[in-house]
Amino acid sequence: MCSATRYPEAIPLRTITAKTVVKALVKFFSTFGLPKVIQTDQGSNFMSKLFSSVLKTLCISHQVSSPYHPESQGALERWHQTLKAMLRKYCMDTSTDWDEGVPFVLFAIRETIQESLGFSPADLVFGHTPRGPLKVLKEHILSPTPSSAPKNVLDYVSKMRERLHAACALAQKSLSSTQKRMKLHYDKKAVGRSFAPGDQVLVLLPIPGSSLSARFSGPYLVEKKLSDTNYVIKTPDRRRSSRMCHVNMLKAYYMRDSPNSSSRKPVQPAVSSVAAVVLKPGWYLEEDKEDGLELRHTLQQCERLCNSEMLKKLPSQMEHLDKDQTKDLILLINSFLTVFQDVPSRTSILEHDVDVGDAVPISQHPYRVNAKKREVMKSEVAYLLQNDMAKPSNSSWSSPCILVPKPDGTSRLCTDYRRVNAVTKSDSFPLPRLDDCIDRIGSAAYVSKLDLLKGYWQVPLTSRASDISAFVTPDNFVQYSVMPFGMCNAPATFQRLVNIVFADVPNCTAYLDDVVIHSSTWSDHFATLKSVFQRLANASLTLNLAKCEFGKATVTYLGKQVGRGQVRPVTGKVEAIVAFPAPTTRRQLRRFLGMVGYYRTFCKNFSTVVAPLSSLLSPKVPF
Repeated sequence: MCSATRYPEAIPLRTITAKTVVKALVKFFSTFGLPKVIQTDQGSNFMSKLFSSVLKTLCISHQVSSPYHPESQGALERWHQTLKAMLRKYCMDTSTDWDEGVPFVLFAIRETIQESLGFSPADLVFGHTPRGPLKVLKEHILSPTPSSAPKNVLDYVSKMRERLHAACALAQKSLSSTQKRMKLHYDKKAVGRSFAPGDQVLVLLPIPGSSLSARFSGPYLVEKKLSDTNYVIKTPDRRRSSRMCHVNMLKAYYMRDSPNSSSRKPVQPAVSSVAAVVLKPGWYLEEDKEDGLELRHTLQQCERLCNSEMLKKLPSQMEHLDKDQTKDLILLINSFLTVFQDVPSRTSILEHDVDVGDAVPISQHPYRVNAKKREVMKSEVAYLLQNDMAKPSNSSWSSPCILVPKPDGTSRLCTDYRRVNAVTKSDSFPLPRLDDCIDRIGSAAYVSKLDLLKGYWQVPLTSRASDISAFVTPDNFVQYSVMPFGMCNAPATFQRLVNIVFADVPNCTAYLDDVVIHSSTWSDHFATLKSVFQRLANASLTLNLAKCEFGKATVTYLGKQVGRGQVRPVTGKVEAIVAFPAPTTRRQLRRFLGMVGYYRTFCKNFSTVVAPLSSLLSPKVPF
């Protein structure tokens, strides 16, 4: 494509080797002349010695764009998208091969007026618009009468030159105006960055083994500054020891502060190879924004006590009850010790199956993680293997794993089943509405909240689902024997399970693994608790005693404070909303509206109140 006139050319080729490309370009040059400059990407065919020698022989300067920065050839990349869309439409309408439609599509594109130029590419190259498909259609509609008056050749050439000069001048003016307008629009969110040789930076590079994915890696050293936008970066751990990178691919790298430091620098999104996580008492670590894993003070970052330890401390957990109620509750819990084991049991009610039809097995590589997270993953996998929740796998399926933070500061091992979910037939079993679950509690005087111990892991898998559930970490390749987190139909299966277990139990509401028992009197409440424990024991299900609350007036359930006929927002969440900084970008505003939207039921005419903020989400409204 000509950068001045936007005149495009597309040549169907069987191969794109350097020799083939050179032949096509020479043929193009024989029609339009030799250019002074050619700009290409850094493809191997364009960087070959043959291509370089041909351009040198023809006295053509060769410029290459920055790697992984298509914006340097934005007009060409956008035209590629338009060309593909037009060819797709042509092939669907005519049922012919795409290469047959290239000349017709080019004809239409060249005689179309460009918004940035104000003229068609053909006007600027030939001085007039050739008689193409659009012009034929226009003639057919308007049915003009051809002029038979003879024209002087010199007059025609003279007027054509005048039109061409005038058109080029207007096109340059229009293009300049459009580029300034686009630059002004882009610079609204652009952040100026500059690095000096020796600075440490994070570089956006492809993930090894997954060339279509990229993440920030490093830290690497800046070796040389070529211009305000291009830098040479040392990458000793990569195949190329140094590479040129655009500034948009770079981020400044900041070291974590020492524990005695009084001030902390902001930590950029770290990468797996450098994000060291160290637990030290007496200070807080910044959030690891790579995958949301937050490490807190060691007093908070400890796992909850196991059930056997909690059973020894039951009286201290029931100080809000009188002596008789405490005694009754402790006797009840001790009579159902099978419900309070330290290891999740396996239910006999149902199994989880995964139906992928005739889909081809999907195999993926593990994600890279830093040393600390790798140790966490190894311990989680060892726990699964030790308790027969997983087994070594020879499956043809494999999915990568990630660590997801839990409210108690520990982390949950989750498998990235997105590609598996895409080919899985969905289960349409409905989940209850959150508002309905909260409204059922009503004006209960006693509310108990039960939480299942690693609830999903208490549901066994079928043999077929076990093979599909295979996951890979940097150190292990195993497959689940219980239902893992991350499968698209897991919530439906678990809700079906709790609905079966607690069917017809009065004053009992279950949303996945959160079970609430609510009663007006202690005798009714105790009877319901006993019935629930009995059903849990019959179904071979286990509770997490550390997260259970018994006989309280109010409890936190599904993100709201409920009990005594009232529903209140959680104080901690309200404080987080109040302390949220004023949004400076649309993304931050969207996040803020999502936070306050969860409590929209507590704000009268919520949509009207937030309408001024919601309107700012539109790109047509200045932020």
